[in-house]
Amino acid sequence: MSANWYEDQIQNNNYLSPIGFSFTLEKAPKATFLAQSCQIPDISIGAVEVPTPFQRYPIDGNFVFGDFSIEFLVDENLENYLELHNWLRPLGVPDTFAERARYEKEVTTGRDQVVNKFSDGTLTVLTNGMASNFQVVFMDMFPVSLSTLEFDATLTDNNFFRARATFRYSMYELRSLNGQRLTKAQWFPEGTGV
Repeated sequence: MSANWYEDQIQNNNYLSPIGFSFTLEKAPKATFLAQSCQIPDISIGAVEVPTPFQRYPIDGNFVFGDFSIEFLVDENLENYLELHNWLRPLGVPDTFAERARYEKEVTTGRDQVVNKFSDGTLTVLTNGMASNFQVVFMDMFPVSLSTLEFDATLTDNNFFRARATFRYSMYELRSLNGQRLTKAQWFPEGTGV
């Protein structure tokens, strides 16, 4: 047994809770305010197989990030739904040149006239005591789909609408609350939090 066996053990015996989170997205704050569920996407490496006369040898490749999805309650006036709808629509093929020009005028930033189609998003994961624990920061997010809103007069219960938006992004990082990339567990004893 190692002399440092205690240091090899988990220092915080609390479990991660699935209900403790908040998500913020700069271009769609109303949709994220009513967020009901989201997830830290999967990450994998696209392995490349190199053929040889005898067998194929796998070598590591580039990161492949899974899509990020968020489910949110839809407000009665569709304010939060329209935030994402109006962001998604001109990213595809607009109906007219005027629609595209109006979109570019609305989202143009700075004097260099660069169209800002992307937005960074931050998933803040909370502790069991509902204090901020760590963040997952998504870079250059943009929506790729927005779910349907299905009306049905035969329903017996009034379940409020939930919509799901799916995003692509360039990458994500797990970060501490002070913005440093997590490379190992960063545990702060009670009363010394960051």
